Amino acid sequence: MANNVRHELTGVVPLRLTHGINHISDFDGNGHDAEIIYAWRENMNAHGYGVYSVLMLRPDTKDDWNLVTFEMHDMSRKDGTEVDSLYDVPFDGEEVVASVRFLKTVWNGKPATLAITARRDLSKAMSFIDRTPVAFSIYQLVANTAGTPGWPFYYFDRIDHFISSKYYCNSDLALTKELRLPLPDDYAGSNNDDGCIR
Repeated sequence: MANNVRHELTGVVPLRLTHGINHISDFDGNGHDAEIIYAWRENMNAHGYGVYSVLMLRPDTKDDWNLVTFEMHDMSRKDGTEVDSLYDVPFDGEEVVASVRFLKTVWNGKPATLAITARRDLSKAMSFIDRTPVAFSIYQLVANTAGTPGWPFYYFDRIDHFISSKYYCNSDLALTKELRLPLPDDYAGSNNDDGCIR
């Protein structure tokens, strides 16, 4: 694709979340609302992290909040491993390690609600300020309309996973460079090229 962008998402509407409970009307595009809980897990150092949990009402009774899961399957095997929440790792705010975004957009020509994660691969880095590749996962909200046993009413299906060829020091900036998502208002990276200290 042009400009080395993996996906040209159109009509992107980022969901601006604050700490606490965020009510999202018409979360799935079919009139079903959601609550996204964004809570901070303090660690008394630079390694605290934010946890994102998504709740939607039981579709048949609309009176019972249910957890929306995230399918972490191997794309080649689709083994169906799930997690209950996603988390970010802002570190010191300059060298963000992991980012989470929720957004409304158009995917493959159809309206979609997506969750996107970006995580720097620090496995070979000497420090948090080193340039690293970034792993991206894209999840699409789907309904379990078939009532498949073992699965919730709603879940996020991982529809793509890829590693950036360019190296970054800030996962927020990587989301902007690789997927054209807007930078957060409080972006604190040292530059808008790779986010690395020169």
